[in-house]
Amino acid sequence: MPKNRLIFLGVTAAVSLLYVYMTWIFAPPDVNLGELVRIFFQHVAPALVAYGAFGGTLVCGIMYLWKGDLKYDILGAASLKIGLLFTTITLLSGMMWADATWGVYWNWDPRETTTLILWVAYACVLAYRASISDREARAQFGSIFGIIGFPMVILSYISIQIWDTLHPQVITGSGLEMAAEHGMTLMVSMIAVIMIALILIDFTYYIDSAQEKIHRIRMARS
Repeated sequence: MPKNRLIFLGVTAAVSLLYVYMTWIFAPPDVNLGELVRIFFQHVAPALVAYGAFGGTLVCGIMYLWKGDLKYDILGAASLKIGLLFTTITLLSGMMWADATWGVYWNWDPRETTTLILWVAYACVLAYRASISDREARAQFGSIFGIIGFPMVILSYISIQIWDTLHPQVITGSGLEMAAEHGMTLMVSMIAVIMIALILIDFTYYIDSAQEKIHRIRMARS
């Protein structure tokens, strides 16, 4: 493994340990939510990182359609996979939060519903990609639908602003509506989860690129 990757991995491990410490020890119980506020730090960062990962799929889709280089398709697919992973974490942690605060795991709140639709849409794109044997057709499909699907990301993000919802809005135009310790913990959680996501995307891209090379060698020999 290259030295720069090892350094980044070590820094990510250190920041992740700090994230765990701040989430479970440093951050005090919330005045209203008590200890339940700790679920919040496992929910917001994965949600925003998932949105960013799908944004990466959008950019890679545009680059592939423009350049025609399969490396953009491979990177876009890797970003899509990690986006789905973090959307899953978002949904599960959101359900835990909902049960603790509303008394029910799921109540079809606008943010819950649009995030679930987002997950289903990108899961369908990933599944259909896998069913296409022609490599160029798969890349074109993935790029086009990676672009078409992105408005669902925007809708999920702004859903709490355009519909009545029980979902709390702690990040507003005026800043963070929370205690200073909680704001610091949220910032560290964002940095840690972003770094973890970048490592996962890089690792997935490396594996998928290797598989692509092996496939090309086999096709050339057959």
